[in-house]
Amino acid sequence: MKPIIDFLKLLLDQNDVNDDLETGHEFEQYVAELFTEQGNYFSILEWTPDNSIKHKNFRVESNQNPDLVIQYNPTKEKFAVECKFRSGLYENKMAPEGVVLKWSYSEQIKRYEQFSKDRRIPVFIVIGLGGEPDDPECMFCIPLEEAKYPELFTSILEKYERPSDRLFFWKNRRLT
Repeated sequence: MKPIIDFLKLLLDQNDVNDDLETGHEFEQYVAELFTEQGNYFSILEWTPDNSIKHKNFRVESNQNPDLVIQYNPTKEKFAVECKFRSGLYENKMAPEGVVLKWSYSEQIKRYEQFSKDRRIPVFIVIGLGGEPDDPECMFCIPLEEAKYPELFTSILEKYERPSDRLFFWKNRRLT
C-alpha cells in the first residue's frame, strides 16, 4: 500500500466530510490566494457569490457554476475552478483501497460539464483534505474529466496530488 493511502486512511471518520458553508468559503479564499499572490499572472474574472444561501427563497442559477473563473493573463486563457474542502474520507468496501472521497453529486457534475462546454473552458476541481481550510493536509487539482463520479478513488487523488501551499501553475491548458 502506498504511503499517501495510509495517510488518507488516518483521515477517515474524523469529521463530517461534507463540511459547512463557512469552511467552504475559507477554503475558496485560500485557493484564490494561491492565484492572486503571483502578481499579474492570474486574474479572477468571476467568483460565485452563493446568494441563494443568503436568500433562501430564491434560486440563483449562477450559484450552480464553479466557484471561480480565472484568466491566465500572459495568454488570456480562461478556466474554472470548483473548490471543495473535506475533513475526511468515507469507507467504501467496493473501492480498491476501501475508502473514497465524496466530492459532489451527479447533477452537479453534469452542470459543471455543461458549463465547460458552453464556455469552452476547462474546469478543475481543487480539493483540500484534512487539516484546516486555510492549511489543508493534502491538496488535489483534478481535471473535471477525471472527476466524473461523485466518489473518487484514492488512485485519482494520488495522480493529482499537489503541495497545498504551492502557488498554481498554468501550462498547455493544464492547471497544477
